[in-house]
Amino acid sequence: MKKHLIWDFDGTLYDTYPEMTQALLSALRDFKCEASETEVYGLIKVTVFHAVSLYAERFGIPVKELSANFYEHHRHQSDLFRPMLGMVDCIRNTHQLGCHHYLFTHRDLRAVQQLATDGLDTCFTDYVTHEDGFADKPAPDAILHLIQKHGFSPEDALMIGDRDIDILSGEAAGVEGILFDPEGFYPDLAVAARVKTMAEITRLIEAQR
Repeated sequence: MKKHLIWDFDGTLYDTYPEMTQALLSALRDFKCEASETEVYGLIKVTVFHAVSLYAERFGIPVKELSANFYEHHRHQSDLFRPMLGMVDCIRNTHQLGCHHYLFTHRDLRAVQQLATDGLDTCFTDYVTHEDGFADKPAPDAILHLIQKHGFSPEDALMIGDRDIDILSGEAAGVEGILFDPEGFYPDLAVAARVKTMAEITRLIEAQR
């Protein structure tokens, strides 16, 4: 059984993309610019930096200024993130099956605080956040750090995320991926497993017992 599950945060554990979409739309309006909500959402699904860089180039806005405005708007949004449907049960059920959970996110320590708020911190063995200074996905550095620190084999681990960079970072570290893609954003991405619900992840782990 794959006992070491490494999780992405945004769009995987928590449904944060709607808030980020609105934050970027507000940031663009600060510069008297408009964009399609659907387009912004899709670009953020790649990465926030990708979306900010594209709009900065399109509208002639300095990247640093647009990025700062985005994060300022996002910082003042709700202090609570919404768990993905079925996520809490998935984490707790797989933990009871003997799995160790790890977080690898580009987000700051607010992600760890949210897990604690939802009573899930006791299910997680370790966290890698922005503050740790590792290279962003798809670089494998943070995953390799977790493997070395906790002494498990890449063959005993899974990287679970909603974007190609999550899966690619795992593959670069020798770790198979589970793509959580309920909206079908990555139909052509080669991956060991793809799911649309959290319950499917639990069933995949159960099937390995």
